[in-house]
Amino acid sequence: MATVYRFDDVEVDVGNFRVSKHGKTVALEPKSLTVLVFLIERHGRLVEKRELMDAVWNDASVTENSLTHAITQLRKVLGDDAKKARYIETVPTRGYRFVANLAAVKDESTLIGAPQYSNQARPTSSAKGLASKRSRRLYVLSSALIIVAVLAVTLIFVHRVHSPAEFQILRSSQLTTSTGLSFCPTLAPDGTQMAYSTDSGKGFEIFVRQLIPGGKEVQITSDGGGNVQPAWSPDGNLIVYHSASRGGLWVIPALGGTARKLADFGSHPSWSRDDQWIAFQSSVSDDFGADSSGILPPSAIWVIRPDGTDARQITPPGHPLGAYGAPSWSPDSKHIVFVEDGAAAIWAVALDGSGLVRLTDPSYRSYDPVYSLDGKSVLFGAVEAADGGWLYGLSRVRVSPDTSAPLGKPTQLMSSNGLHIKNLSFSADGKRLVYAAVSLRSSLQALQLSKSTDPVGEPIAITSSFGCRTTLPAFSPNGLLIAFNSCLGKTGEYEQIWSMNADGSNLEQLTPADRPMGFPSWYPDSRHILAGSPDEKKLISIDLTTRERKAVGDWGDNLEDFALSPDGSQLAVNAYVDGARNIWLMIMANGAMRPLTPGKDKFSFPSWSPDGKFIAAEGLRGSDNDVAIITVSSGNIQELTPYHGKEWVQSWSPDGDKVFFAKQDDDLTWNIWSVSRSTKVLEQLTHYTSRNAYVRYPTVSVRNKLVYEYTETNGNIWMVQFK
Repeated sequence: MATVYRFDDVEVDVGNFRVSKHGKTVALEPKSLTVLVFLIERHGRLVEKRELMDAVWNDASVTENSLTHAITQLRKVLGDDAKKARYIETVPTRGYRFVANLAAVKDESTLIGAPQYSNQARPTSSAKGLASKRSRRLYVLSSALIIVAVLAVTLIFVHRVHSPAEFQILRSSQLTTSTGLSFCPTLAPDGTQMAYSTDSGKGFEIFVRQLIPGGKEVQITSDGGGNVQPAWSPDGNLIVYHSASRGGLWVIPALGGTARKLADFGSHPSWSRDDQWIAFQSSVSDDFGADSSGILPPSAIWVIRPDGTDARQITPPGHPLGAYGAPSWSPDSKHIVFVEDGAAAIWAVALDGSGLVRLTDPSYRSYDPVYSLDGKSVLFGAVEAADGGWLYGLSRVRVSPDTSAPLGKPTQLMSSNGLHIKNLSFSADGKRLVYAAVSLRSSLQALQLSKSTDPVGEPIAITSSFGCRTTLPAFSPNGLLIAFNSCLGKTGEYEQIWSMNADGSNLEQLTPADRPMGFPSWYPDSRHILAGSPDEKKLISIDLTTRERKAVGDWGDNLEDFALSPDGSQLAVNAYVDGARNIWLMIMANGAMRPLTPGKDKFSFPSWSPDGKFIAAEGLRGSDNDVAIITVSSGNIQELTPYHGKEWVQSWSPDGDKVFFAKQDDDLTWNIWSVSRSTKVLEQLTHYTSRNAYVRYPTVSVRNKLVYEYTETNGNIWMVQFK
């Protein structure tokens, strides 16, 4: 192997495993440096991702997120730019190419098998924007035990990034071995016990485990109430938690006993260290998906005394924009850090509601922030937008201990290789951190319906993916094709628009992998698809025949999901205006917009009837979501499901009478239902019983085929020990 490679002001000393820039040694993770050497030795050649991963990580069970992390670190250290690459060029969906001019190479004869090019004669090739047609690859894990093994192996190979001295990681250990979902860990003040939630077989319950060899475990709730999010009192005698089924906040002795209701509403409680207050979010938190924050609009941050008195709202409505929750206290009990779900930014606010400050920007999808013991840092689970995809891990932002204002940008402490890090909790001495490491596997399920839309047979999987959701399926008007959103198992890559035949065959990627795309909606000709590009803030038309992409409108910051009318002339969109989500109509020809639902009524997720005269939508009523029908011409609203719970709308039957939606039952299971607009009769179409899985976005073709997302969340609890 060559001893030294040089390009520009960079020197790569392979023999001493060192990189210098401007004559100074730079810090690089060993794997990142190995990636760089591997690319240099194949100078000018496209190196496929799989080739890189096999060579650098060998047999380690890591995902493409590890490679993305290494490339991002290399570009940052070398001063490279992904869009105007001088050193490492990205070939979308394929891999990378080292393109720098090598000024000097010692021991050049040892470059066995590496192509040699002069500075003038190095070949180039253009990157393909779309992946070629691929055969359908379905994989299904044979048992939940495989999920546990995957999680365990993945976490063993976690990257320990060059962390600040106070957060140098000594070791990481797995505390639970659930085949389903164990989550919401919280350490007792003395650090000897951990409370957490797991499915007991009859629903999520709270358990307390001693953290000593041979320690005992006690189940302290057993009412089937979907009990989650425990938090200890400062003296360690009590635990406050949220009951997803019964609602509100409850307090129970730490060793078990009779629970008392603390508040009729709210979730995600956090007990202040001075024992004066309990902070919580006002919305319920019963969405336990791996990528969900569990915060639904119009959630705000509240506080209440431990005896149930003096409840008051801390954050004002609509500021910050979005729903906010997952509060956690500063060590001095003067500030609360929380998550804004709209942009997933982290904010902090003083107990009296003053001093509101944002700690992170919207490039982070943030989960469950907590203060360090000295109040000088906030740690959080993060999914960060990076070059060509997402970086998963544990991040930290330095803050002022007096005001909680940020002191610089966040840095990653640990990469989790495609797993979501959630539910963080520090020990009292600040040396240990427990968290849930959560993954998901997702598929599109197909169910044939009769002419009267009754189920015929059982659902079958027509796609499968591990690591990201396969979601938002949409049938073409002729019923022959399905468009959907997914990374299809390429964990860490941006979600793209895909198409396939109605039976799952002929799978094709329609959008390039260098930026996220979402919300596919069909034009009437079954040839063009409308999609949203959040990076470009544009609505994009995609021609399935020519693959031409064309911007056809703006997608503003306050606009969310959308649906194209059957004739392609209008767009129904979610718009966040004056602190409320409502439905607006956009004229595609000129972009003109008008509100369809009143400003305070809070409607979302529009779905057009086949004749374009009505829109089905979710209406927010307290903590419940109902199916509502809105007449497009008049704005008249008809409520179809005035029941407790959540009904999430997506599509209509071909005859325009039934609306299909995902419904969560009182036992926290999700299933697909329909409701008739004419008779208001409900019908259950699927019968899932798992509480760590959900269904979403049922869509029905003109040929009476039902397709929907099915996603299962699995996870266990881990602990890291800091130096």
